[in-house]
Amino acid sequence: MIQVFNTLTRRKEPFTPLVPGEVGLYVCGVTPYDDCHIGHLMGPVLFDAVARWLRARGNRVRFVNNITDIDDKIINRANATGESWQDISRRYTDQYFTFLKRLRIATVTDHPRCTEFIPQMIAYISDLIGRDRAYVAADGVYYDVQKQDGYGKLSGRRLDEMISGSRVERSSGLRHPADFALWKLAKAGEPSWESPWGAGRPGWHIECSVMSRETLGGSFDIHGGGDDLKFPHHENEIAQGEAHGDAYARCWMHNGLIQYEGVKVGKSDPRMKDPAFAGRFKAGFLVDTYGAATIRFLILQGHYRRPNEFAEKAIIAARTALGRLHRQLGASLDQAPTDSGGEAEALAAALAASVPPSIAAHREAFVAAMDDDFGTGSAIACLFGMVSDIQKLPAQEAAASLRLVRDLGRLIGIFQPGDAADTTSSAEVAPASLSDIMALVLHLRQHARAQRAFATSDRIRAALTEAGVAVKDAKDGATWEMTGPAETAMARVMELVIALRQQARADKDFAASDRIRDALAGAGIALTDGPAGTTWGAAAKG
Repeated sequence: MIQVFNTLTRRKEPFTPLVPGEVGLYVCGVTPYDDCHIGHLMGPVLFDAVARWLRARGNRVRFVNNITDIDDKIINRANATGESWQDISRRYTDQYFTFLKRLRIATVTDHPRCTEFIPQMIAYISDLIGRDRAYVAADGVYYDVQKQDGYGKLSGRRLDEMISGSRVERSSGLRHPADFALWKLAKAGEPSWESPWGAGRPGWHIECSVMSRETLGGSFDIHGGGDDLKFPHHENEIAQGEAHGDAYARCWMHNGLIQYEGVKVGKSDPRMKDPAFAGRFKAGFLVDTYGAATIRFLILQGHYRRPNEFAEKAIIAARTALGRLHRQLGASLDQAPTDSGGEAEALAAALAASVPPSIAAHREAFVAAMDDDFGTGSAIACLFGMVSDIQKLPAQEAAASLRLVRDLGRLIGIFQPGDAADTTSSAEVAPASLSDIMALVLHLRQHARAQRAFATSDRIRAALTEAGVAVKDAKDGATWEMTGPAETAMARVMELVIALRQQARADKDFAASDRIRDALAGAGIALTDGPAGTTWGAAAKG
C-alpha cells in the first residue's frame, strides 16, 4: 500500500482514496505574467511522477493544475507595458504549456482558469458572509480568521504571531492583521467583475478553493504545492473550505524549493537582483542549455520534500548520470511503448518479466521506494543498481533486464523516446566549440579595452572567472585556461556572449551584434531569438 507524508498531520499515512480507484489531485499552478522559471515547473514534474505512480497502482487520477489568469502582477505588467492583461496572461500561459510538454508532463487533466469561475467565486464569498465568516470592509470583502478554529494548523503558526501574507494592500478596517481578501474592489482602470459588494476581482486564496471544489468536489484526496505556499495560501484555503462546510483536502503534500550551492533561492534573495544570476533559473535557459530530460531527471533524483540544487555542477552531474543510463539502454530508449493499456498494465508487465534474482530484488526495491511516499530518488538509485548488475549478465538476459530498467523508469516519466538527444548534443557541442567561443570573447574584451570601456572589460573577466576560465594577459595577447568543468564553462560563457550581444543591440551597434552572431555560426553555434529571450544550440548540419 502507498504511504504518503501528510503535511497537515506531520506523519506518513496509508493512502486510501475517498472513492476506491479514483484519485482527485489539485496542485497550485502558475500566475502568467512573466517568463517561466524552474520554480513554476518543479511541482508539475514531481506531481506528474506522483500521478503516474498512482495510475500504475490501479487508480484513475484527475489532476487539476490551475492558472491564476487575473492577479495584481498581471495588472501591473499591463500598466507598465501598455499590453492588455488578457494578452499577457494568454502569452505566458501558452509558454507554460510549452514547457509542460517539453518536460513530458502528461498526467494533468484540467487547467482551470480563474476568470472562468468568477460567478462561482462570488457565490462562495456570499455563502461565507452569510455564515458570518467574512465581512465587508472599505476596499473589499475579508475572511475573519479569528472565527476559524485551528487556524494555523497546517503551517504551525499561532494566530497572535501572524501578519497576513496575502497579495492585497492592507486595510485599516480589518478586524485582525491576518484577515485576508476574498474580494478586492477595483481601482480606476483595473479589470473588474460586478458583485454585490461592488466591481472588483477575487482574492488569491478564494480562487483555488473554488476551482478545486468545482473540479474535484468539496472533499478530495490530495492537495499539492511548493513548501512556500503552506502559509498563507494553503492555510487560508483550508479556512475557507472548512467555513464553507467542506472537508476540503484530506492529504497535503508539499515539495521542497530551489537552492543554489546549498542556499535557498527565493524572490527576496538579494542575488536575484543580478539579472545574470536570476537568468540561470529561467525555464528557457535551463531546458535549452541542459535538455528537458536532464532537468526532469534532476528534479526527480532527490525526494520531493527536500530542496533541489540547481548549481551548474549539480545539473552537469545529473546530465552525466542520466547519460550513462541512456548509453546502457541504447536503441531500446527510442522504442515507443508497445502496451497501450497505461501505467497499471505496464507495471503488471514489469512485475511479471522473467529476470535474474539480483535484478528482481532491485525491481522490488523500486516498487517499495515509490510506495513509500513516492520516493523517486530511491527508485532511481534502484535503476542504477540494476544497470550495474546487468553488466555481469549474459547478453540475452542483459537485454531483457535493460528493457525492465527502461519500463520502470517510464513509470515516473524518464527514459522517453528522444531523450538521449538531451544528454549527448550539448556534451558534443561544448568541448569542440569552447576554444572558438573563447577566441571571440577575448577579442570582445580586447576591443572593449581598446575603446577604454574598462567596465565592460572587467565584467567579461569577472564572468569568465565565475565560469571557471582563467584569463592571463601578456604583451603578445591574452590566453586562457580551464579551472572548472568544460561543460559548465560552455554554458556560462555562452550566457556572457549572449549578454554582450544584447548590450550591443541595446546600444544600436548592430554591426557588432551581427559579428557576434556570425562568429558563433562559424563555431557551429546557432542563436535563436524569441519572446522569452535568446537561446543557443548546435547549428543544423547540411
